[in-house]
Amino acid sequence: MKIAVIGGTGLLGSNLIKLFKNYDVRAFSRNHSVNIEENVNNLIDFSNITIELGTYFNSWCPDLIINTVALVDLQKCEDDLPLANFSNYEISINLAELAKKNNSYFIHVSTDHYYNDGKYRHNENENVSLLNNYAKTKYKAEEAVLNIYKKSLIVRTNIIGFRKNGKESFFEWLINNMSKELNINLYENFFTSPISVNLLGGILLKCYKKCLVGIYNISSCESISKYDFGMKVSKRFSFDNKKIKKTILIQNESSIQRALTLGLNTSKIEKDLDLKMPKIEEVIDSLYYEYKKGD
Repeated sequence: MKIAVIGGTGLLGSNLIKLFKNYDVRAFSRNHSVNIEENVNNLIDFSNITIELGTYFNSWCPDLIINTVALVDLQKCEDDLPLANFSNYEISINLAELAKKNNSYFIHVSTDHYYNDGKYRHNENENVSLLNNYAKTKYKAEEAVLNIYKKSLIVRTNIIGFRKNGKESFFEWLINNMSKELNINLYENFFTSPISVNLLGGILLKCYKKCLVGIYNISSCESISKYDFGMKVSKRFSFDNKKIKKTILIQNESSIQRALTLGLNTSKIEKDLDLKMPKIEEVIDSLYYEYKKGD
């Protein structure tokens, strides 16, 4: 099977490249990075993505295209809407058009930043609250991708894992601070359903084999606050939790508005794949084993 990972040096993309190493997998990125080997990474100009990838796919046509490109920095999305629109929307629709032209199965990795209603878990049909440019551009991309190419899978998720390129992911920051016994402030009013990138990658392959299309929540089957997640991590990794403190994410007119209750209901994916999504403890176990294994 031929797999094209677009944005292959980011948190998700770089891990998918390693996870799919037994397939003919290739990354397409803006630049090289220490977290993936250069021989599988192809540099492309994202402003000319249709022509450059179109030419490449003429000789190497992927069975599966996975879009992991995104501008996830909420502040940058507010400060530079054109850049957010380009990264989160325009690239997505160009890839959907390329996938349709090449009859490739297309996975568009979206987000969970749509809910601020106090509920802990949300299904795919819940009303959304688009509170910032990040959420607006990601949601717009979801709609456009499915309009362009029906053979697309939209994945709403909350990924967590190791980036391993010198730029800390949230989880790397958390583990590093715990190991150094530094003070850590974690929100007790911000809820997500995190899943490790390696667990997600395996599920994406199952979706491809089952030819699932449309919008699916793919995450842990539980919702948890950042604070409670940190406490569970400290216990599993045998770190002292005395430096972990509760804090509240307070929103005001001068701050970026963000959704706070992002938990996802995974009943749909569980039914259609006939498997259970991982619990929080299983997600943390996956991260623990990866941490101990090293790389």
